[in-house]
Amino acid sequence: MTQDLIPRDQSIALSPQDVINNATVQAKLLMDIVNKTGCFQLISGKKYLQVEAWETIGAFNSVHAVTEAITPITKDGATVGYDAKVNLVNRDGFVVGSAIMPCYFTENACKGKSGDAKDKAAKSAAQTFATSKAYRMNYSYVAILAGYEACPAEEMTAEPIDKAQHYCQEHDTLFFKSKNMRSYAHPIGDTGGWCHEHEAKPVVSSVLEAGEENLGWPTPAQATTSSSEKPIEAIVKEDGGDSLGVAVKERLAEDLEFWRNTVNEIAKKKKWNRVTVNSIVKNNFIAQDFEALGPEELEKLAGIMEGM
Repeated sequence: MTQDLIPRDQSIALSPQDVINNATVQAKLLMDIVNKTGCFQLISGKKYLQVEAWETIGAFNSVHAVTEAITPITKDGATVGYDAKVNLVNRDGFVVGSAIMPCYFTENACKGKSGDAKDKAAKSAAQTFATSKAYRMNYSYVAILAGYEACPAEEMTAEPIDKAQHYCQEHDTLFFKSKNMRSYAHPIGDTGGWCHEHEAKPVVSSVLEAGEENLGWPTPAQATTSSSEKPIEAIVKEDGGDSLGVAVKERLAEDLEFWRNTVNEIAKKKKWNRVTVNSIVKNNFIAQDFEALGPEELEKLAGIMEGM
């Protein structure tokens, strides 16, 4: 049974100043959580929140998402994807927002899948898209106050950037040249400044002449004992404290070591020194050094490095 939108006389009227104060508090909390969990995507130098971050904003406002319906999208008698309708429901059970979003079989979520697996992937993705959209329509102002883009990460379906030519590694975007421009360039965010291709400094620094043995990377044994790393006990404490078993602690330690070693191997393969990799870290994460990253962030770093 579809619930009605919350009646006007049951809503709580807030003054504009109260709205701003409340949103500002939520934005600060959101920044802290997103920075710790990494639940955003960096696209062309801009940060887009993933569904988990939008759900966090909903939790701040005592709102949760409920799927109302999933319906097939047909073309010429054949199913080509699914629509999902998701409602936002408050603590009193009233629907305070909703969104409908599709996922077609041609989208990334369904690539490489067939049969039931493709159907399941499309239904799941459609619900994710609709969930992010519903929260975005209600709470985009909180995301903007926190410094993120209003569009959910799941809606960003831009074509991959061709990094072979006219690509700025420093700002992760393409240079362009209009008929009135003398050379390729791109604007630097909202600063009013421009980055010119012939002046751009590459993120990847030159290889040390001394060779690979002097790249300054830890050995596999050193990877889990470096004094600058975040202790695994601290990570476990943040994720649940002493209630976590030894097996969980060991798994976290293994994941941390695996991804540090993976980053290590990629750097050696590309003949990058430690300074080079840390410059990539600074451009894509809050941390200043790769050893300060957790397993999930290291996995993202490895993907970024492989794509460069």
